[in-house]
Amino acid sequence: MACPDKEPPLTAWSLDPFYLIVDHSDWLTRLLPLGVKLVQLRVKDRPEDELRAEIARARDLCRAAGAQLVVNDYWRLAIELGCDFVHLGQSDLDTADIAVLRRHGLRFGVSTHDDAELERALALAPDYVALGPVWPTLLKQMAFAPQGLDRLADWKKRAGEVPLVAIGGLTPGRACLALASGADSACVVTDILRAPDPESRTVEWIAATAPWREAGELVDPFPPDHAGASVLPSPNHGPRLRPVSALVLHYTGMPSAEGALELLCSPIQEVSAHYVVEEDGRVLQLVPEARRAWHAGVSFWAGETDMNSASIGVEIVHPGHIDPHPYPAAQIEALVALCRDICARRGIPPQRVLAHSDIAPRRKIDPGEFFPWDALAAAGVGLDVAAPAPDADADGALELDMAGPAVSQVQRRLAAFGYKTAETGVYDEETAAAVSAFQRHFRRARVDGRADASTLDALARLLDLSGAGHGG
Repeated sequence: MACPDKEPPLTAWSLDPFYLIVDHSDWLTRLLPLGVKLVQLRVKDRPEDELRAEIARARDLCRAAGAQLVVNDYWRLAIELGCDFVHLGQSDLDTADIAVLRRHGLRFGVSTHDDAELERALALAPDYVALGPVWPTLLKQMAFAPQGLDRLADWKKRAGEVPLVAIGGLTPGRACLALASGADSACVVTDILRAPDPESRTVEWIAATAPWREAGELVDPFPPDHAGASVLPSPNHGPRLRPVSALVLHYTGMPSAEGALELLCSPIQEVSAHYVVEEDGRVLQLVPEARRAWHAGVSFWAGETDMNSASIGVEIVHPGHIDPHPYPAAQIEALVALCRDICARRGIPPQRVLAHSDIAPRRKIDPGEFFPWDALAAAGVGLDVAAPAPDADADGALELDMAGPAVSQVQRRLAAFGYKTAETGVYDEETAAAVSAFQRHFRRARVDGRADASTLDALARLLDLSGAGHGG
C-alpha cells in the first residue's frame, strides 16, 4: 500500500441497493436500459488495449444511462480514462496509491472476508466495504466459508457509516434478507449472467430491491417490541386500521427458515408477519406491532373482516403437513414467552389466541392439528379443552348435506365463538370447513369436518370456558 495515511472519503453519498457485476461491456447494452444504476466491470486477463477499450466503452454507456460505473482492480486505467470509482481486492491494496486516487476524485470500495481484512479496509476510509461470500457461490472457489446473515449484521455495526455491500450466492430473495440485515447494497454476478433470461432476472432484482432504493419507514430499523426478539425489517406492511384484538399463529410450511424469511421480506411476494420463531427458539421481529403486517389474507373472526389490522401475526418455522413432526421444545418455549408478552401488553384474552385455520378455514390448515395447543394453554396462552375421544365410526355425526335444527345449533355455536358460519340449517361446505378448523384447534384427535359427539362436547366445553355462551 503506497500511502498508509488515512485519506478522508469523498462527500456523503449512497449506493444503489442493486449492484450488478458484468464481465463484458456488451452486457451493459442489454441491462442498463432496464434501470440498472450501479455496475462493476470485472474484466480479467485481457491485453491492455482491450482493457482500455472495454473500460472506455463501459464508461460511456454508464454515463449515457445515468448509472455509476465501478472499475474492478485497474485503478491506473480508471484514472487515465476519467472514471470515478474503483473496486480493490485485498491484494490490490498492496500497490494501490489511495492518496493518488483521492487527488483524482476517485471513490473506492474494498473486498473483505475476515476481521483483519475489514480493519485494514476501514483504516483507509473507503467508500464501501464488501463482505463475502455471504452464501456459497458458484463463481469461484473461495478460501472463506460462507459468512451468513449474522456476520453481515455484525459487519454493518463495525463498519458504521461506511456502506456495506453483500456479495456471494445472492438471489433476489436473498438480496432482501441481506438488505434487511444491514447491507446497503446486494451484489450479483452469476444469478443474472447465467440466468436463462438475464433481462427478466434483472427486472426481478430491481423490483426486489425497490423498497431499499426508495428508503423511508418501510425498511427503517426499529426497536423490537418484544425484548427477546432480533429485528429483521421487512418492507411488507402498512398502516394499522384497527386496534389489536387478536393473536394469530401460523406455521411457515416451508423446508427452511431462510426460505420463509426470503418470502416474508420480499416486496414481490407481498406477505409478512410481525414475528418469526425459528426451530432453535430464536425470535425475529419483521414488522413493528404498531404496523399492519400481511399475514392473515382473506379472513374473518367474530365479525371482523380485516384481521391483518386487528391482529398480530406470528410465523412458526415448521415444514407443516408435508412433514408433521413435533414442534421442538426450544421453539415452543420461546413462542410461549413471546405470546405471553404480546397478550399482556395488548390485552388479548385467551379466546382471541387463534390459528390461521380458525380465521381462514376454507384456505388454511396451519399451524396444524399436531401443534401443541395444550402446552400453550397450560402456560397461559390461549384456550384448550379436554374432550372424549372420537368414536371409531362416528355414528350419528352431522355431515355434508344434512339439514335440520341440530345443524342450525352447531352453526350458531360455532358463530358464537367467532367462526364464520351462517345459520342456514344446512350442513354446507362453509360449516364443514369451520368444523374442521375447530377440530384442528380444539379436538385434534381426528379432523374430518363431521360434527360427531366428541366434537359437540368439545365445542360446548369451549363455549363454557370462554364465556361466549352456547348460541342457543
